Amino acid sequence: MFPPSERPFVPNFSPGFPHRRAGHSRCFRRLAHRPRDGPCRAGSSFVPSATVATGPATLLRTGSIDRTASPGAEGRHMVALRTEMVSFNEQEIWSETLRCIEADSEGGNLDIWLSRARLLRVEPGIVHVEVLNEFCRDWIRERYLERLRTLLARQLQGPVEIEFHLAEAPPTATPPATPLVRPSQPAPAPQALHPRYTFDRFVIGPSNQLACEAARSIAERLGDATHPLYIYASSGLGKTHLLSAVANTVAARRPTLRVFYLPTQRFVEEFVHAVHAGNIERFDRKYREECDLLLLDDVHVLRGKDGTQERFFHIFNALYDRHVPIIMTSDQWPKEIPDLEERLRTRFLWGLLVNIEPPEFETRVAILRRKAEDEGIVLPDDVAQLIALKVTGSVRELEGILGRVAAQAQVTHRPIDLALTQEVLAVLLPAAPVSCTIDDLQRAVCSLFGIHLSDLRGPSRRHSVTLPRHIAMFLAREALRLPLPTIGERFGNRDHTTVISACRRVATLLEHDAATRNIVLNLRRQLGLP
Repeated sequence: MFPPSERPFVPNFSPGFPHRRAGHSRCFRRLAHRPRDGPCRAGSSFVPSATVATGPATLLRTGSIDRTASPGAEGRHMVALRTEMVSFNEQEIWSETLRCIEADSEGGNLDIWLSRARLLRVEPGIVHVEVLNEFCRDWIRERYLERLRTLLARQLQGPVEIEFHLAEAPPTATPPATPLVRPSQPAPAPQALHPRYTFDRFVIGPSNQLACEAARSIAERLGDATHPLYIYASSGLGKTHLLSAVANTVAARRPTLRVFYLPTQRFVEEFVHAVHAGNIERFDRKYREECDLLLLDDVHVLRGKDGTQERFFHIFNALYDRHVPIIMTSDQWPKEIPDLEERLRTRFLWGLLVNIEPPEFETRVAILRRKAEDEGIVLPDDVAQLIALKVTGSVRELEGILGRVAAQAQVTHRPIDLALTQEVLAVLLPAAPVSCTIDDLQRAVCSLFGIHLSDLRGPSRRHSVTLPRHIAMFLAREALRLPLPTIGERFGNRDHTTVISACRRVATLLEHDAATRNIVLNLRRQLGLP
């Protein structure tokens, strides 16, 4: 046993503290006690290293350090104090601190910028930490400083301050800053631009008219137009087309302006690369000072990326103060984007917000005709109407179906007609369950032709009644797939052969009579029939 005056000091860690976990035990060794009024015993005093990154961390409880001795063994250093002495490894302290923060974070993931911070050394009351650059330093200070102080103070058994040091970059990492000069020559064309995406080739309908006019206004008036413009819509409805149309218009009218058109994912990648390379200043200068028009596609990609949101927030403010137009697209309303900072969300709401809805039937037909014209496809009107009737979602899906029909016609050496189109649609768009009943069908036909339901089911043979009756029988057979006897029964107990005759007559009219084709297509669309 040690005499009371020479007992080693052992910190009293709480039972639940992480240092009590297996594999993270602290090494505490007894040091020779230095008498209060005499020199240190030979070989018993040690000088703490305060300059080596992988050196010791020292805990000063009371008294003073003897600076006349040498480091201890096994890579650990000890401090000789007047009253108490303890040793521990710095890197274990830092690793344990990061593990605690990681365990408390959402999803158990450590912040990318904090994970790249490195412990330099520990001095009495001061912990020195190296970070990549000023951005990382400010980021950690704002979000983790108090937590780091608390955890380190618990491990070092006393209050500590944290001093950040910027990592030294290689001499060639950051080129010398150059003053911003407005180019007299035409600016380079924006990357990822679609030359065929122009306002002239954008099919306008009630569903997208406001978005198109707002985008055109910014392209033509720039600083005088309302901005920022936020366009939100589902995928495939023309958001990217409008952004490209704006970029093409500005590049043609004012070629000296610098237009930045890019997907948000590329913006995120540029920012991460700039942080790692220590080129944050160049990144900021590019977007804050060298940009005359910012077009950002799929801005919802920013969700959950706190670092990029922070940087974009300041870029947005700088551009807005310079009256630089900003157009953003997304598949969500700003208030619906999860994990987006509120201050950024409010800035998205500053300007004009417009929505693009799925196109109406007439707009879908016009889109198919424009696409067929661009691709040199001979597209009959009835085929365009059939595709527009079947495909009610995105413009991209419409164009895909048209391309498939054209390819099928080329491979099989057949003309593009209803029969070929129906074959392709049957493969690409399997028939969905039909909720329409024969009663619904009969009422819709009567409403369309302006006749009574009793006439449709009765014995009348007037032409104004027989044609609607035959069309109703045809759809009951082709769309509802009802048996012939059942159809005959629901139309005044007629024989099944009458139903067959009616179906043949309508099929013949569909081949030669455009008016009948329109009637059948409208009924299919109204009732949701295949």
